[in-house]
Amino acid sequence: MRPGPPGYDVPDCIADPEPSGGPQPLGGRPVKETARPHPLTPLIRGWIVLLVIIFGVGRQLVPDGSGESPVKNLLRLGIAWLLLIIFGIVVLAAGAGFMSWYFTRFVIDDEELRIETGWLAKRSRRIAFERIQSVDIVQPLAARIFGLVELRIEAGAGDSRTVLRYLSRREGTQIRDYLLARAHGDRVTRAASSTLPQASALTDLSESEHPLVKIGPGRLIGGFVLSTEFGWTLLVWIVLFAVGAVIGQPVVGLAALIPMIFAAFGLVSRRVASQFNYTLAESSRGLRITRGLTNLTSQSLPLDRIQGVRISQPILWRRFGWSRVDIDVLGYGTASNRNENRSDVSSILLPIADAAQVRTALSRVLPGLDLDRLELHPSPRRAQVIRWFDGWTLRWGWNDSVIASRHGWIDRTTDLVPHAKVQSVRITRGPLQRWLQLASVHVDTPRGPVTLVANHLDPAAARTLALSELDRARAARRRLPPGPGDIPVLERFGLVGVTPLGAGGESTVYPRGDDQVLRIYKGDHQGDHQGDHGGATDLVQQLRSAYDAFGQYDLGFRTPLIVESGELFGRTYTIDRRIPGTSLSAWLPTAARDQRRTALFRYLQVAGRIRLLPLPAQDFGRLFGTDPRRFPTLGSLLEDQLRTAVRQTQQWLQKDLPAAAVERVIEEVRQRRCRPAVVHGDYYPGNVFVDIAADGSAVITGVGDFSPHTLAADPLMDIAGAVSLMGLEDYPEVAEDQAFVHQQAIALYGNAEPDIDYWLDVYRRYYAIYYAADPAVYPHSVAALER
Repeated sequence: MRPGPPGYDVPDCIADPEPSGGPQPLGGRPVKETARPHPLTPLIRGWIVLLVIIFGVGRQLVPDGSGESPVKNLLRLGIAWLLLIIFGIVVLAAGAGFMSWYFTRFVIDDEELRIETGWLAKRSRRIAFERIQSVDIVQPLAARIFGLVELRIEAGAGDSRTVLRYLSRREGTQIRDYLLARAHGDRVTRAASSTLPQASALTDLSESEHPLVKIGPGRLIGGFVLSTEFGWTLLVWIVLFAVGAVIGQPVVGLAALIPMIFAAFGLVSRRVASQFNYTLAESSRGLRITRGLTNLTSQSLPLDRIQGVRISQPILWRRFGWSRVDIDVLGYGTASNRNENRSDVSSILLPIADAAQVRTALSRVLPGLDLDRLELHPSPRRAQVIRWFDGWTLRWGWNDSVIASRHGWIDRTTDLVPHAKVQSVRITRGPLQRWLQLASVHVDTPRGPVTLVANHLDPAAARTLALSELDRARAARRRLPPGPGDIPVLERFGLVGVTPLGAGGESTVYPRGDDQVLRIYKGDHQGDHQGDHGGATDLVQQLRSAYDAFGQYDLGFRTPLIVESGELFGRTYTIDRRIPGTSLSAWLPTAARDQRRTALFRYLQVAGRIRLLPLPAQDFGRLFGTDPRRFPTLGSLLEDQLRTAVRQTQQWLQKDLPAAAVERVIEEVRQRRCRPAVVHGDYYPGNVFVDIAADGSAVITGVGDFSPHTLAADPLMDIAGAVSLMGLEDYPEVAEDQAFVHQQAIALYGNAEPDIDYWLDVYRRYYAIYYAADPAVYPHSVAALER
């Protein structure tokens, strides 16, 4: 080893990492044969256009009562011209459909899922198998007649749906079963998937799938007639009829009755058609919902994607013990809907069910939960000043598996969120709440029907609930079993049942003896966009190259070293050298005050030495990950970092902070001037290792987890991270220790940076925004940005 260079100078650069995958052989990879959708696809996609034309012409053929039939007006053009216009429109629609079909190609084999579309602007999307969240089948009436299906693949949050129209029913169901198997980590081949039991043409369920709940059309109709929405409509008609009778014009009420009857008949018929033969079934991949009379929808629900449950009971349903169950599903976002009259995939688990059916469904979605034994606490009576209409119904509570809230007397709603699925917890207080000494606790989950709020609590109870829920969420996530894709890798290394050392956004780490750890990356070796072929494999190659370079410098602490890397069962893994000692985060609560202060002082010193590690290039930018871009200035890099992070948390930050809070930080970081150096980007006690020397003093042995957060940026950022991220630690003296670290940072680095206190504050708010998407960090982020 050679010592690190003295002073502030940045070490000499190393060569750029070798391109992903190493050198390619001459001629590259063989070109794969692609497939097209079914040849009848243009016909199915164009039939709606033809129906619109027929409907439009048909309306014109109906006399309008003016004494002259519209038929004569049309025939004045001549029947030949009329047919020619219709033929031209049909040809244009068919031509557009044919071009779309002809330029749609796909590859679904044992190596990749790739779909290419577009004839004017080409688009190729490559989806990693393990990013697939669900695969659904929809059969519109016209497609169903010809035995065709539409395949919908969800592979991430937001607008991530990929649609493949249309395939034969046999091929579509085989592809669905194959993709779901690969998404769960099974190394089944495409050929082997063709031997799986075939699904029924009527229900899209195979012999291997066990129906749990079936709902008949009679209950659907009864549920609609007794629903609140129909009740309000009926009440409006009664009022109109009563008013008409009082003024001597009962015809007013009768006139309103006719459209109401037609509307009610239309709603009932659409609801029965869309929910006909509603079946909730259990499969080896989770749950499956099939429904529909004319259009058949088959929706797959992986259990680990369900983030929350809502149980609704309209007042007239309670007499019969009926309920409706909705769910938050990760990845559906705004694409999901709660409309019972549509045939699209939705967030409805059960549109109407009795108590036994609800218990059956909950036993699969929230195993072990006994809803009747869940103790719920009432809000204070003074909450009825604000919620005069239902304040007595407000309830909240939790048990070992979920947190819950309940409200409403016309429609009684119970929201349930598993502790492990909690994204963030917020406390809000409006003007009336402050006057009445009340506060509400919001538990955030992905966008969907579940909105869990413990309304109008005592402020002390609200704070206790919020902080304790964060602790329960962290503990629940630690108890989560390994992902299904991790298990074959753990079996290969003989580590099944071993408790992970930790887990982050990129990987899960397991101990492998005293000297090594096994790190299993969550991403696949494929990307999901054209040109993005790196994923976890590229990240490992980038880290390995950097770690080898880091190891050439003796800075008084160890950095990671990758001993082995590879791919097993679709998972990228590494065997890393284990840094001696334990994490500073786990050690701090056990240490005496003087010992802690010594360790924290050295922790701060190491934060200042990270800048001496070698950079691959003398530019600002991201060092690792799928987007290792370079930026002309520090300000442009940090602005991009913040705006990317805010996309995930904007809806929460807008509720809790002034609109200018984020822009203020962006404007401040634009003013910063410095030379680029290595910035860990996630420097906090959890990523720092400590051990006890022979003399009994604490020494920092190493720094781990360089990641896509690592930048070529301002070295003061790691000093600021060491100070501000200390606040996330959980032990009684953390506030005093954080103040100590802040004072020592000014004493150690204040001479070289006269405005250090100002920049520590700027970067404190930078990290508050950057890490706000982490549920454990979000309350701290809001508090930091409110200062």
